[in-house]
Amino acid sequence: MAPKAPIPKATGKKKAAPAKPKTLREELIEAGKARNTSAPPPDPAVVLAEIQATLAKMDASMDQVGDAADEATVRLSVEMGATDAEIEALKAKQAARKAEKQAKRDGVLADARLRAAGIAPDSDSTANVGPAATAAAAAVPRKGYKSPQDEKTRSKALKDGAPPTPDSLMRCWHCFPDLPPATTCDWLGRGQPGEKDRPGQPVKRFIQPGPHRNFPSKMRSKIYLQPLGDVRGAPSATIFAELLQRWFLLEVVVCKPPSDEEVNALERDERGCGYGPQIETPSAHELLYKTMARDAFIVLGYTMEDICNTSSGFGFLFGEANLDRGVGLFSFARYADGVSRTSARFLRRCGMVLCHEATHCFGVRHCVYASCLMNGSNHLEEAESRPFDLCPVDLRKLQLTLDQAKVKGRDQPPIDLVARGRGLIEWFDKHGLAEDATFCRLVVGALTGEPEPEPAAAVAAAEAAASVEPAPLVRQKSVKQQLEGMELFKPLVTRQPSGVCAVCDDVLLPAVEEEASPRAPPALKQLPSHDKGLLAKAYG
Repeated sequence: MAPKAPIPKATGKKKAAPAKPKTLREELIEAGKARNTSAPPPDPAVVLAEIQATLAKMDASMDQVGDAADEATVRLSVEMGATDAEIEALKAKQAARKAEKQAKRDGVLADARLRAAGIAPDSDSTANVGPAATAAAAAVPRKGYKSPQDEKTRSKALKDGAPPTPDSLMRCWHCFPDLPPATTCDWLGRGQPGEKDRPGQPVKRFIQPGPHRNFPSKMRSKIYLQPLGDVRGAPSATIFAELLQRWFLLEVVVCKPPSDEEVNALERDERGCGYGPQIETPSAHELLYKTMARDAFIVLGYTMEDICNTSSGFGFLFGEANLDRGVGLFSFARYADGVSRTSARFLRRCGMVLCHEATHCFGVRHCVYASCLMNGSNHLEEAESRPFDLCPVDLRKLQLTLDQAKVKGRDQPPIDLVARGRGLIEWFDKHGLAEDATFCRLVVGALTGEPEPEPAAAVAAAEAAASVEPAPLVRQKSVKQQLEGMELFKPLVTRQPSGVCAVCDDVLLPAVEEEASPRAPPALKQLPSHDKGLLAKAYG
């Protein structure tokens, strides 16, 4: 009988568990770390071709899944006893949906081919976007999350738990269109960072003490505007300073750019995101905070370089503010897409992001009560669709903050919103932003209860026309009807490289004298200090 083979003794060591498969994100991170940053950047055309090929494969896979789902739906309908007519109607609906999806893909592909050929699908002006195309786009129903914007919600956000609100602000709601439903790629869409903004920030919550706030005072009342890095191609700093002064009614100082050593020491992502190396915003915020003057309320940096915050997961940013330190950085690199850097449209894009992020420094969060400058944005089309003005809720927040600050002393009168609006109208007219000037006139007219007159040139032209032929009597349009004729929504544009301009020296702008309004603003209850005890005593 053959001897039995000896049984191996247990060594006491556990069998190693199989390695856990890496996720796509982990593989991408390792690939990025392993990449040699000193190597030349890849050819953008090759990268674009690879991306398009990958998207085509994904589209094909999704089409297969969709076809299988449609076939299953038809079989289920047959089994449940649907008639032949109902089956044919179902198939026709599925075919129409599939054709619509393919048409959208063909349109995107056509735009991409135009861009590759150096032809922008969109020009600097909006002349190629006729009223018929605009009306057709507006007629297409959109599905997605829609923020509550009814009269009750707006009134509650403006009045509940807040100091008495002037009736003039309530009249302004008719000037601001509703926010459209948010698709999956929009700011308020599902899975987007804007989901946390959906509850909104009513005035009651704004006046409550808390972190991430910054308020001007008599000792710290100036806004400092700081060019940072490459600012060639950006509008003149004096233009931005004048806009900020009229927007916030505070003194604005334009600083000299930091030294080359300080700029070169900023953290950058050399890989970039299509616009060259990117400045990391946390390091830029540190630099702006270190250079903050004693009398500075906030310091705003702007650049023509692309910016990002990889530590927070943002591959690129239009702008980012640090509310605790009162600093913000804004990039105009992506706003030169499809337009000239000397155009009014480029200036509008830059001015809007500047005022948007600077208003964040006052503690004002994203707005969900109407189409407003303080809406968030995930892409350029969404950013351009907003009006260049604050809705009544955010305008009230700014008014209460400035009334409390009394930067000019205890005898400072309440903030005159009518004079502020007229100052902005002058700036819009001066720089060729006619639609924004018209919109602002509607808001000022709602504040005063009387139509705001047109500029002198328009009045003179109207008088000349009336002298030739008497004008027929026409019933005056309402604010809502006037808004319907304005092209507030702009098309998406393409991308272009940077341009050239000069850097400005120190400029100190004096405060703009407030114009006498035809009607004095109503007396407002003084907002107490943001001290928690005083607020509890004032509002219970």
